[in-house]
Amino acid sequence: MLRQFPGVGAIVSALDSALPQPDQLCGPFSASIASTAVVGDDAPDVTALAIASGSAIWPGETVAARPPGTPRITDGWDCLPRAASIDAAGTTASGLATGIETATEGRVVVVPIVGPGSDGLRLLLTRLADVQFRFGLVANVHTENLTEFGWSVGHFVTVLGMDTVEDVVAIADTYRELGVAGMPAGCRTVPTDTLASAMSERGLLLLVDNDDRSAALDLTRSLDLRNDVWSV
Repeated sequence: MLRQFPGVGAIVSALDSALPQPDQLCGPFSASIASTAVVGDDAPDVTALAIASGSAIWPGETVAARPPGTPRITDGWDCLPRAASIDAAGTTASGLATGIETATEGRVVVVPIVGPGSDGLRLLLTRLADVQFRFGLVANVHTENLTEFGWSVGHFVTVLGMDTVEDVVAIADTYRELGVAGMPAGCRTVPTDTLASAMSERGLLLLVDNDDRSAALDLTRSLDLRNDVWSV
């Protein structure tokens, strides 16, 4: 049985009205959605987060950057700098972590968790289902093995909960087309091992209220997880 995290109702509601993401802004999009679990309607929008995170845009058409059949959307691009190349476009994990804190004026802080591995991910998600503080959880992944059609990019998604019996994790993706029947728009489950592997050189950003930073750090450290930001 899927155990959803507290705050998932706010995330799903925000996701349904926001989908799909603007091109190259999956990080700010996912962070905006995840922030609603902490600050509700006061969550910053995608453009505000992109500006605060130092996101950059490659202005050319890059069909391979999107899942097949999904629309090209350029909302917010007029506010953002241009990247020197397609490889330099988007948002870094460190930039996003800083941007979340800046755009929320310090109300939301980020606890990074680099490459938790399968066992670490299971333990973390199980413990998070029982915590007393509000949080959002963003995963930075490589998509190659997370979809059935060979889409292969660096990407950010929001984590919603875990089914320990089926050993799967529920995620909210950034395109409606990546959802499955029977789940909210844009949402699906993926095997825990697959998600952990997709984060092998990346990790998670745990978004919490500033007052709960110590509790979140204590939790991750009790599980021997590394609170570093990755550079991929």
